[in-house]
Amino acid sequence: MLVTTTTKISDLIKANPASIDAIASINKHFKKLKNPILRRTLARRVTIADAARIGGVSVEEFFEKLAEVGFEIDKNVLPDKPAEKQEEAEKVIATEGQVVDLDVRPVIEGGSDPFNMIMGAIKDLPEGAVLKIINTFEPIPLITILREKGYESKVERPEEGVVHTYFKKGETAKETDQSDAENFEPADFDSKMQEYCERLQTIDVRHLEMPEPMVKILTELEVLPEGHALFVHHKKFPKFLLPELKSRGYQFVQKKIDDHNIDFLFFK
Repeated sequence: MLVTTTTKISDLIKANPASIDAIASINKHFKKLKNPILRRTLARRVTIADAARIGGVSVEEFFEKLAEVGFEIDKNVLPDKPAEKQEEAEKVIATEGQVVDLDVRPVIEGGSDPFNMIMGAIKDLPEGAVLKIINTFEPIPLITILREKGYESKVERPEEGVVHTYFKKGETAKETDQSDAENFEPADFDSKMQEYCERLQTIDVRHLEMPEPMVKILTELEVLPEGHALFVHHKKFPKFLLPELKSRGYQFVQKKIDDHNIDFLFFK
């Protein structure tokens, strides 16, 4: 496989699982890649350039380790530079007002993805307040997601191994809620079920605790055969899943059974 700085970590792993150990050996931050939950949710969002910035290493170090496990490095391509673009996009936001602290280090150390916790904190953030995420690395994918929703950000490193990322709602910020479903242009549920009746994978995530339903759905979509649809029994509307579905090009239809049961069909 030919790789550049814009190659996604998930594509490396899919092409050669040995890349997990190779990347983990570069920096202590990348050892988290061995956790299957974090790997499934984060690797899809991060490029080699992003990961290098997160770990504070050069892309050349990445290339050296990847070459050792059989990847071909294309150094002639001049790709975009996400790290530089990100630095330009970050705004110096005022943090003198109300600041809500959210330390996600225990969650990550426990082997879970704090994405839902963070998005919940963003949703409940008081007007004019700033959310401060305390972490051990710069959450570039999160910054990108929230920037697209109109949030301003600032990153500080108060001490070695500690990163503070501040988020504040900008004038163009929008909420992530069920109204986002309109962007998927969902068709009639029953007709779609009939269309995919012979090309259907089915899972039930009602018994799973957060964030496992989201992880399970994304994992199944990763291996979903082309032209097939994923039928999901859920207990609630997965609003934090919507940005991930959009990034993968998926649409969905839904059918509410009762207050604790809702069926979904995900397809391209």
